Amino acid sequence: MSYQDRRSPDPLRRRRRTTPRQRALLELLKRDNHFRSAQQWHAELRTTVGVGLTSVYRILHQFAEQHVVETQRAEDGELLYRLRDTAEHYHNLLCRICGRAERFTLDALEHHTEHVARQYRYADVNHHLDLYGTCPDCAGVAQQE
Repeated sequence: MSYQDRRSPDPLRRRRRTTPRQRALLELLKRDNHFRSAQQWHAELRTTVGVGLTSVYRILHQFAEQHVVETQRAEDGELLYRLRDTAEHYHNLLCRICGRAERFTLDALEHHTEHVARQYRYADVNHHLDLYGTCPDCAGVAQQE
């Protein structure tokens, strides 16, 4: 059973109170599965809901703590967000232009990580592997210009 199947239809259902701004951002996140910065989410959100950039950062941070959104670092280190739809461990190949992400796993890397952790007797080992490129759609646009 996937994380998507186990979670409630509304990821905020467990919260006691949700604000109109939180609901508006959640609806926006549901419509776009690309990773976006807080500034990008804010730019889209402010046209429909009066919300400041600081509020968007705060809401996204809360969503990340509640595992409603997942985060990914851009090449420049900026934190990007999108709606979480699985609890499985995976890595992303991220388009540096549009934020599209392709999920992948590397069994050899996972095995090696476990081996190194056992070798040095570390517990709760975590790792990140970030790959960046240009997706076929954006590459096509770049080639046409």
